[in-house]
Amino acid sequence: MRTNKRVGAIIIKDSKILLIHRFKNGQEYWVLPGGGVEDNETLDEALVREVKEETSLNLISFELLGTSEHEEHQHIFYKCILAKGNSEIGGPEKENSSNNNIYILEWVSLINVQNLNLYPESVKLYLK
Repeated sequence: MRTNKRVGAIIIKDSKILLIHRFKNGQEYWVLPGGGVEDNETLDEALVREVKEETSLNLISFELLGTSEHEEHQHIFYKCILAKGNSEIGGPEKENSSNNNIYILEWVSLINVQNLNLYPESVKLYLK
């Protein structure tokens, strides 16, 4: 069972941020790697699990940056550093991919982030 809390990993390298480009039911948007916190997990455990599932890489370190409320969810944002390797979608995101539900990991220039349809919008405050 999931709580109303969601963790998000802000992963920046070489002036680029790692985002998941989503195409779902005709909509296009971007999200941070991360996701829902399970009832039996800490925020840190959820962050480590979600980042591993969505990037196939382990976290080396992470630091809490802040929180925001959006659509009855509490979003908790972390500055993260990933282990070296090739990132690729895994876990439930890979299993749930279809023609109407696409997940693509992309490194996006920080200069372009403010113009993206990034969910939740409040994360942009931590990217300036």
